[in-house]
Amino acid sequence: MPNGKVLTAREAAYEGILRMNRDKAYSNLLLDNILSHVESKRDRQFASQLFYGVLERDITLRWTIRQLTGKTEAKLDAEVVAALELALYQLKWMDAVPDSAAVNESVNIIKHSRKKSAAGFVNGVLRSFIRSKKEIPLPDEPLKRAEIEYAMPQWILSLWQRDYGFDTALQLAKECLGRPPLQLRVNTVLSDRETVRRELEALDVQAENHPLLPDALTVSGTGAVGALPPVQVGRCYVQDAASQLCAMAVDPQPGETVFDLCAAPGSKSFTMAQLMQNTGRILAFDLHEHRAKLVKDGAERLGLTCIEAAAADAGVYNPALGLADRVLCDVPCAGLGVIRRKPEIRRKTEKEISALPDIQLRILHNAANYLRPGGILVYSTCSLNKDENDRVAAAFLAAHPDFIPAPLPEIFSTLAEKGANSVTLMPQNGDYDGFYIVRFRKRT
Repeated sequence: MPNGKVLTAREAAYEGILRMNRDKAYSNLLLDNILSHVESKRDRQFASQLFYGVLERDITLRWTIRQLTGKTEAKLDAEVVAALELALYQLKWMDAVPDSAAVNESVNIIKHSRKKSAAGFVNGVLRSFIRSKKEIPLPDEPLKRAEIEYAMPQWILSLWQRDYGFDTALQLAKECLGRPPLQLRVNTVLSDRETVRRELEALDVQAENHPLLPDALTVSGTGAVGALPPVQVGRCYVQDAASQLCAMAVDPQPGETVFDLCAAPGSKSFTMAQLMQNTGRILAFDLHEHRAKLVKDGAERLGLTCIEAAAADAGVYNPALGLADRVLCDVPCAGLGVIRRKPEIRRKTEKEISALPDIQLRILHNAANYLRPGGILVYSTCSLNKDENDRVAAAFLAAHPDFIPAPLPEIFSTLAEKGANSVTLMPQNGDYDGFYIVRFRKRT
């Protein structure tokens, strides 16, 4: 894509799809770059809708292409696949887009690509889909049918069926389609929820109080949320409600010492600092220096002076750090609870995530070294996979008789059974990101 070239919404979405298929990039970073070449806000919103829509429906769209052409994607040029996906998504799932526009624009994109000779082929395939009344034939086998209908890899569906049952697996797959809610956490060191809510509404951003979390807002009607003045000056920041609950599970008290072992980009550290009234000490670590800097820069923007950020390996003990009153391990995970935010997670394989539980358990074992007697340890993931969640927690307790389950704080009373020390949050229950949180106490 030439520097400075202005793109239409469909051209931008096509370029993004092509590069995702080729480079396996992070969708949000790639899209931000591409949208910088789109002039109007309306076109940027349309491009974003197309791009994410195709990404999340990728499995269904590729299945449809195979049914229409009799060819696998490997037998088709990447440009042709991207153009067909772009048009098929509009034809099937965007009723407001005229069929003629969806077809003609994708054909024009191919005409101006390196594969212009395929324009007639693309046109013919799309016309055939319209003649078939846009019906997508589905397999009879239940899991395979669900894979195509909800664009969820069969290995993920099988994993969810094993852990939560078939009906919940289907519901999770349904919930992973469509964009998730956008939530902001108000920085209580600098402002309060009502002030920030009024400020956002003055900017024509709809903001509603979260029904459970006292300092959270759910917002809509905004484009680039990072450009909003209250976000830029640190009066609030983006953080999903499940992530906020994770910080609340730690329940840090003013004046305490808290370690956040896998902190970047820092939102949980930021929320814990506010719960501590910006007193005491939070040591926030990440494996990479540039990611630790994200935490440092964010803390400075938010005016949170109790946070110290540094690069460190969460799985390697450093006795020089001393002991903490509380430790949070929000470990690297497969991300199966945040697929609707990161649709490229659907492209992972079972083999890619198979080593994660061992890494997660190693971090948790190391975290135990940092707790004072009576201290609290919280382990969390944004993955709905019991291999990464319940089974890691059980293995930790079996290896550490000096730790016992610790009940979750009162705010979890409507989300977990009374006295429970763990909770699994799901999108269909309160519209949370998928999250697992478990709490332990070190014996005195």
